[in-house]
Amino acid sequence: MKKIFLSALLLASAGLHSQELDEAYLASLPESVRNDVLEKMTDREELDKPVYRRPSSMINKNYCSDADTDADDCIPKSNRFGAQIFDMMQTSFMPINEPNFDSSYILDFGDTLEIQLIGQKNSIEKLSIKRDGSINIPEIGKISVAGLSLDEVSSLIKGKIANAYIGIEAFVSLVNIRDIQVLITGNAYNPGIYTLNGNSNLLHALSMAGGIDEKGSYRKIELIRDDTVINTIDLYDIFIHGKSGFGQRLRSGDSILIKPSNDLVTISGAVKRPGVYELTPDEYYSDLFAYGNGFSPSADIDTLRVERLNKDEVEFIYISDVKDLSSIKPVSGDRLNVRSYVRKSVTISGAVNTPGTYVISRGETLSSLIEKAEGYKDDAYPFGGVLNNKRAEAINAAAVDKLYTSFVQKLISKGDALFASESLPFILAELKKSTISGRIMAEFDIDVINAIPELDTNLEDGDSVIIPISTQQIYIFGEVNNPGAIRYKPGQSIQDYLVSSGGTLESADNTNIFVVHPNGELNRLQNTSRLSFINKRGNDVLIYPGSVIYIPREVLSRDPALVASIWAPIVSALALSITSLSVLDNK
Repeated sequence: MKKIFLSALLLASAGLHSQELDEAYLASLPESVRNDVLEKMTDREELDKPVYRRPSSMINKNYCSDADTDADDCIPKSNRFGAQIFDMMQTSFMPINEPNFDSSYILDFGDTLEIQLIGQKNSIEKLSIKRDGSINIPEIGKISVAGLSLDEVSSLIKGKIANAYIGIEAFVSLVNIRDIQVLITGNAYNPGIYTLNGNSNLLHALSMAGGIDEKGSYRKIELIRDDTVINTIDLYDIFIHGKSGFGQRLRSGDSILIKPSNDLVTISGAVKRPGVYELTPDEYYSDLFAYGNGFSPSADIDTLRVERLNKDEVEFIYISDVKDLSSIKPVSGDRLNVRSYVRKSVTISGAVNTPGTYVISRGETLSSLIEKAEGYKDDAYPFGGVLNNKRAEAINAAAVDKLYTSFVQKLISKGDALFASESLPFILAELKKSTISGRIMAEFDIDVINAIPELDTNLEDGDSVIIPISTQQIYIFGEVNNPGAIRYKPGQSIQDYLVSSGGTLESADNTNIFVVHPNGELNRLQNTSRLSFINKRGNDVLIYPGSVIYIPREVLSRDPALVASIWAPIVSALALSITSLSVLDNK
């Protein structure tokens, strides 16, 4: 079955590339690499496939992405508070989604009631409310119900039935809701006449119209009925204060007028809810601060500053006391900025007395973190310490991904002898599964740092430190007969360790060997005619406890830079994994 599937994929991708790969060769690739190769070959076909989506009555607004902010067919993403409530809009002017109704729903022309009688007489009647606001119940007569709530009408009908019949109970339910038409105008995102159901309120209507445009007010929305403003809605009462009153239910002929916005003022920095807020003429900076939900824990309240535009210049108004916010009037376009204290969170694990996560301040270093962790344990191995940095990890991940992608592309094209090599698929599989690290070189010996303070390393937010325990092992991996740990013996050479591991395999590259020292330093060694391994400076390399010796698989290329680019991330990831596992085993 797998062969049939592979053949089908090959046939599908045959038209995409002028240079096809042999099916047997593809089948010989490791599965993870084969999948990536096939994915690259079929990318164009995937792009040509139609995209299907589930039908919906609501669609997302066409916001501009970072790459197309100047496009004519998109709108900029608003950072005004409340705008995210209206990220979607109705695709039609006709009702599709009906809001739920309750017993307070006011009945009117167009609604339909269902009356069920149970007892000595059993019947079900569906009665639509007429234009005069009444229904006509057989053998009971005409009852006016328009303008009454569903609960009131239910009680009225049950009373009429009880007076007319003995031993009969009535049940009243609303089975159809009338449609209404309302006009949404002013600064609406998509103004127009909308058909809604009779249970809709102002917020429902605004949602259908896509909300409020960038120049509209969230604080002053008028509901007009019979040419009279019957209610003015402040959406901040709903969005910020959590009030549930959305105003009266709408009626046919109602108009919703969205007024232009008041003063728009920004609060940013160390507040719990930064954003652009609309302030009314009677509000002060203290109100803006309240809308921002107050200071965040990291706020430096001694650095409050208002940035105000004055023609083509920016003025700064410094606020020495938080109480002064209640006496300063904001001006549209102002920005209140609250600085935050620089705090970093770092983690230290392994052979320290108090491992864990620590909050450090600006300028703290590796030695101060070790001091917070109450120093090393007696079996700590500082020379093998690891400092992982998020920024370095991101850079390394991008570099390895770029390297892997370029190798896959060259494998597809078979552009040179190396990429026709049988070893390359194995190398790509190893590269793909290797763990990306952000390890950076650092000095962990406290005595050395005290003697040469400039060797101390500044820490960044998110850094993690691993202190391994002392070991008497060295590790040999790669193309050897017996990979694994071997007892460290002072003065032994690489050749001695290779003999102890059973020697190298026929597939080994005996001209290049990699050694990763416990501190993360990577050496590529070359085999000389004397059968000794030296580094690029011509020096013999010492082997330390915890060193990793890696014998790579032979590739056709003899380019030292290319060989190093292939194997360096694989070997470095292996060495870091060994260190991490030794810490876990110790726990």
